[in-house]
Amino acid sequence: MDASPFVLVLLAHRSASAVWAAASLADADDEAVGLRQAHEHHLPETGFAALRYARANDPTFPVPAGKRGAELLYQVVDLKRWARNGRRAAVGTTDLS
Repeated sequence: MDASPFVLVLLAHRSASAVWAAASLADADDEAVGLRQAHEHHLPETGFAALRYARANDPTFPVPAGKRGAELLYQVVDLKRWARNGRRAAVGTTDLS
């Protein structure tokens, strides 16, 4: 059974769309964003206030990648890595009894 030219074009378009979507997702991780944009678009499970608090108090928080006016910018991939690794309790503060 031969595929019609329409089906072949449709399949080629879907493949190109999938490649473009994967490429745009990869590019999204390379961009530098402020904390509000990071919260709204990349880390919705982490609150904006929590990101600001962590920036001020967490020594493992990523270093800024640049500035836009007064706003500090961070690489999305670094923020995602920081969120994935999570905040852990200090040694000796967990009661295991």
